[in-house]
Amino acid sequence: MLRETALQYSAISIASTTIASYVFSFFSRSLAIKYGAMDIPSQIRKIHRSPTPLWGGLGIAISIFFTVFILQSSLIFIGSSIRIEQVYGFVIGVCVLLIGGLIDDVYPLPPRIQVIFPSIAALVVICTGTGIIQITQIGSTHAFSLVWWKFFISGFQFSLPSDIITFIWLLIATYATKILDGLDGLVSGVLIIGCGFVAVLGLAPRFFQPDIAILACGILGSFLGFLPRNTHPAKQFLGESGSTIAGFSLGVLAILGSAKVAIALSALAIPITDIALVMLGRIRRGASPFIGDDTHLHFRLIQLGLSQRMAVGVYWGMSLLAGIFALGLQTRGKIFLIAFLIVLTVLTSYLARIKIQKKI
Repeated sequence: MLRETALQYSAISIASTTIASYVFSFFSRSLAIKYGAMDIPSQIRKIHRSPTPLWGGLGIAISIFFTVFILQSSLIFIGSSIRIEQVYGFVIGVCVLLIGGLIDDVYPLPPRIQVIFPSIAALVVICTGTGIIQITQIGSTHAFSLVWWKFFISGFQFSLPSDIITFIWLLIATYATKILDGLDGLVSGVLIIGCGFVAVLGLAPRFFQPDIAILACGILGSFLGFLPRNTHPAKQFLGESGSTIAGFSLGVLAILGSAKVAIALSALAIPITDIALVMLGRIRRGASPFIGDDTHLHFRLIQLGLSQRMAVGVYWGMSLLAGIFALGLQTRGKIFLIAFLIVLTVLTSYLARIKIQKKI
């Protein structure tokens, strides 16, 4: 009976946020045009042909807020494995990213200013009691605690090294989707796949956490409703807020739900590895690691002759397969899977670069 109720609320969460997100996308697009939040084509990194409205994250954020109301109404029937202040911490974090993103889309901020908003969002989540408190030991069901020291600052409890690891994880997840956002629909699809697997785990008897599943379904629906407007040729882009909210949401979901960090990491392993390779390449060339270029894997796939839809499909397919494999693996298997994805990304990027050089 409880499982059926959880399934019903999960379905309501997906349906309502998908509709809300799609409707609000028209509203946010109009606002973006009115206030000049437009992505202008350029020779480097901008492969679209005409100015495209940004601020897609506005409608997505509003839809995520809908999810919180649905979640609150469902807790009476399904109970909760997370505290309501943790949910509010997530919502405040989304608001911080939304504000920073809306500003950046109109008045581009330097990287040292941009990082302030994801950092504040991560700190809010930590202050409201969400953190990676343990790591499952390889080959064992026992967990290794990350709470070594506890202390209070202005009434908030902090734990080390747990909070440091949580802060780093949330920044990595946030920047993974921010930097990945280079092709139409790419980030939206990866986020949908990642949230889908978190929801499946949340509803599975072994990890049954219906509140996590409902929250994951709501976030999934928020991006699903925007996807028709974001697929090639895109009528609107996620913008800074949408791309950062995507990774941040998946990062928080992974922490809130047990055994889900590895699932999220499987979905993000390829973009995270690609980011590391690109930044190392920029440093080697003497360029700033924070100035964008067209050396990311998804751009190289385009340079090899793939269409935008094909390149996005490759990324979606790899994320989907990684998630499917991760669902059936134990801790050791998931580590090997993530290692395989890292090696695969490095190899693919290297071979693509060599082939592109031969074409020139």
